Amino acid sequence: MGLFNKLFPGNAPEETTVAAEMRRNKFFGWRDVIVCLLIVGFFLLTKNSLGLGNYGGLTPVLEETRFGITDLSGETHFFSYRDADSIELRDDLKSFDKGEMLDGKENRQVISGTFRNSEFGEYQLHIQKKLNNYIVVRDANGVLVFSIESDETTRLLYENFMEQRSAQQE
Repeated sequence: MGLFNKLFPGNAPEETTVAAEMRRNKFFGWRDVIVCLLIVGFFLLTKNSLGLGNYGGLTPVLEETRFGITDLSGETHFFSYRDADSIELRDDLKSFDKGEMLDGKENRQVISGTFRNSEFGEYQLHIQKKLNNYIVVRDANGVLVFSIESDETTRLLYENFMEQRSAQQE
């Protein structure tokens, strides 16, 4: 550009095609970054409603004397290790009769809500669909049936419950 100005003073072109292309590329570069940020932000805001976070939307609450599971609607269902009438681990979720959903939500990964079946009557069910192991807790509040993350994690959680229960009953 400097050589052109020396050879033809006063007749410099407004903008060369290279400069115009660089300015246009800079605009499209920022636009692409902003679009990507909007897409990622939307995904992060909606991941819980899509069942992609917190173990498919279920959130475990592990405390010293009790355990809780927060369902898809945001309500947490607790039970005390010591006050539970029974805690059992089962491994037949695929053949388990869930019964009728009275109130709840379901997504691709999770079934969560209040159900009624012939075995438990009205009970709370919060399970990962892909798993086979689940825990059944009976206490004064009723029956809570749930699973979390994986079959192995559900088994380990059950073992932890039994250790906590025996420690609190001593």
